[in-house]
Amino acid sequence: MNLTIRQLEILVAIGETLNLTAAAERLGITQPSVSETLKRIEAELGYRLVHRTTRALTLTYEGRHVVASARDAVRSLHQTFEAIAGRNEGVHGRVSIAALPSVVCTLLPAAIRAFRSSFPGIEVQIRDAPQDRATELLEDGIVDLAIVSHPAALGAFAFDPVTSDRMHLICHRQHSLAGRESVTWADLAGHDFIAISPASSVRRLTDAGFVHGNLSIEPRYEVDQIPSAAALAAAGLGITALPSMTFAMFRSTDLATVPITAPTIERRIGLLWVKSRPLSLSATRLADAIRKHGGG
Repeated sequence: MNLTIRQLEILVAIGETLNLTAAAERLGITQPSVSETLKRIEAELGYRLVHRTTRALTLTYEGRHVVASARDAVRSLHQTFEAIAGRNEGVHGRVSIAALPSVVCTLLPAAIRAFRSSFPGIEVQIRDAPQDRATELLEDGIVDLAIVSHPAALGAFAFDPVTSDRMHLICHRQHSLAGRESVTWADLAGHDFIAISPASSVRRLTDAGFVHGNLSIEPRYEVDQIPSAAALAAAGLGITALPSMTFAMFRSTDLATVPITAPTIERRIGLLWVKSRPLSLSATRLADAIRKHGGG
């Protein structure tokens, strides 16, 4: 078996896009070239890596393992090349990061702006994703870093806190709870509640608040996106609870925000990476910029 670096890069692109045209566009080559390279790799290996249908591609069992190994190999080579370039101040490279949408709307822009000012030759790729998806992207090696809330269990990950925010009631400005300086979790009982889906880190916080308040609340509505929850609250259809960093994701003069106490629940936001994968020089510098702008 004698696969080239370029063939490995094509394999990774196919595995991450599951689309030959998209893989070709990512690499700046033609779709027939990608298709022909895939055929040659499969012929070299002696087994199929993808299932082809008229609508989509899916990786075979062997394909998933080969793509994962190819991704690790390509990453290792790029890190080696970058480390060598680092002798020349390390001003070139690429780093990928996944972050919660609320982080992308608040902490990340200033950090990226400062980072690009200091290191204009380092390309930054950003993926906004909910907690579970961001963790998957990191685990699969698609991104180098993630900015998420503290996971329930770290396992293979390392976590470095950067900032935090606290939970607030979000309701219509004419709601009976809107005029208070603060509310307790128990105060939310008896009101239609708009919940965020379990895939979000926010849902875990609200669930924890209800547990602490000895409440059993069945959501009146459940949505995937924070702006959707805010829009329903602005329409007077219920109340919700969100961390303060999410406020940048919606705007409405019809909404009131009230801190929730008893207990006060904070969301710790920080950098997450895989302990067994040392960060590249570019990723380390980006992490430093994020820590600086997060106040950590």
